[in-house]
Amino acid sequence: MAQCAVCGADVERANPGEDDYRDAAFATAQFEYEGETYQFCSEEHRRAFEDDPEAYA
Repeated sequence: MAQCAVCGADVERANPGEDDYRDAAFATAQFEYEGETYQFCSEEHRRAFEDDPEAYA
């Protein structure tokens, strides 16, 4: 199960009606950093990660 890279929330909280939350497409936002794709529960958390990825990676 994917978790938000900033707050640790389950990604599915943003999409409670979906069946398969492990698919990256169900994340509200995602960002690739050093060859790895990180998933987020919100655009706000994606921007925070993008501004300082070393704090979260």
